[in-house]
Amino acid sequence: MRRAVFDALALPGRFPHTSALADAAVSGALGEARVIVIDEAQRLPVPCLEYLQSLWDHPGTRVTLVLCGAGTERALARLPQLASRIGAWQEVPRLAATEVTAVVTVFHPLWRTVSAEDLTWIDQTSTHGTLRTWAALTTHLQNVLLTTADAVADRALLGRLCQRVAPPL
Repeated sequence: MRRAVFDALALPGRFPHTSALADAAVSGALGEARVIVIDEAQRLPVPCLEYLQSLWDHPGTRVTLVLCGAGTERALARLPQLASRIGAWQEVPRLAATEVTAVVTVFHPLWRTVSAEDLTWIDQTSTHGTLRTWAALTTHLQNVLLTTADAVADRALLGRLCQRVAPPL
């Protein structure tokens, strides 16, 4: 976890050879206000959660932790001293069909090139309002457009990519 935070902060130099030096570098960088977002936080073992708590508790840091993932509240139950520091719990529900076009075109500029009709079709056939699936689909589409000459985000390509992220039952 130390190494992941060190790397995420893009700290200069090589990763220190002792935990004390790594902690000093990280806490020094966190003297400036920062937000650390941890996705799939429910999968973190207790020692990793304890490390995050130590960053939050350190008197010289100005850090906000955003712990994301279904079941994170259950994971934090294993570490009540960190759970007691939660300022807000936020559930992100699925997007309503009427919200999809407005949200995904702001989510990533790539979707601004796709028609509203196709966005609605994608949502009805595969993403079903789930931002995680939209994110996966965005990555696949971006990769194809960057690596395939003359690729166009048409219904055929979008259909193939939708099957990758949410295959039919």
